[in-house]
Amino acid sequence: MQITIHIGFPKCASTSLQAYLADNDALFRSSGLLYPERHRLRTGYRHHGPLLANDLDLGAAVNDIIDEAQSNGCRRILLSTEEYTTNRTGRLAALTDEFSKRLGTEAVSLLCLLREPIAMLRSSYQQFVRAGLWGINRDRFYKETNGSIEAYIDAFYAARGCHWFAYDYLLASALTNVTAGNLTVWDLDRIPDLAGQPNSHFSLPDGQNAAVKNTRISTARIQLLRQFQQEFGQQAYTENKRILIRRVDLSDQNWAPQIAIDKGLDLPDDVVLQRFPHMQEHKARAMGMDGPLPTTI
Repeated sequence: MQITIHIGFPKCASTSLQAYLADNDALFRSSGLLYPERHRLRTGYRHHGPLLANDLDLGAAVNDIIDEAQSNGCRRILLSTEEYTTNRTGRLAALTDEFSKRLGTEAVSLLCLLREPIAMLRSSYQQFVRAGLWGINRDRFYKETNGSIEAYIDAFYAARGCHWFAYDYLLASALTNVTAGNLTVWDLDRIPDLAGQPNSHFSLPDGQNAAVKNTRISTARIQLLRQFQQEFGQQAYTENKRILIRRVDLSDQNWAPQIAIDKGLDLPDDVVLQRFPHMQEHKARAMGMDGPLPTTI
């Protein structure tokens, strides 16, 4: 039996991958790949974030997942939550250790997806404003900064000890004490068809394309969400977030890209490239981590 754990990165098509796997669950089970229902969210993003719960008995959870695979005649298992890239509690290491005890280290593999760094900056900043990301304290962020994308760059570095584009450092940190036989790294910028990638990698039949659930929201709405948090704080934002995202009509505000830059919601490509000329080198080093892993990272 083989187990693959998709660990992220955040904002690298995780939601699309999870939706595709969940929507085609029955088809892929019949082909020998299990996307477990046990310890998976039933609605929304349908990932295996529940495995991160601090009070969860991971040994029992691993037994649950292996039992589900065996009862369905599946020799391959795929788990997914991008939270393993950002989590600092050692849960990924503990999970891989439990699977390795039962299946052997060589049976445990990790999967990571990367994307172009500037696109990652924009997407992760928008996600941070919308719902938080990378463990950055939003209360402190909005009290101590102007809430701009520049401030987000600084806050990310303060929280993680490296910049958002340092995929090699971030990946190495996520793999601390992990017990696994192999790491696979996919470059989203070289994948024309995300659904076709797991089909090819896991020898799966073509499934039905999943509906996109995590759609991008407009820069005008990002400004609204940011301003609300600056003025009213996190508790009020939590209580009103659904209304702000789904019910406030901003259809008449079609902002030109320069407006987003002027309001600190974005940065021009050339400015980012000039300030951070080594972004692609970090991405290349992360891509080079693809392959066999030491027994313990």
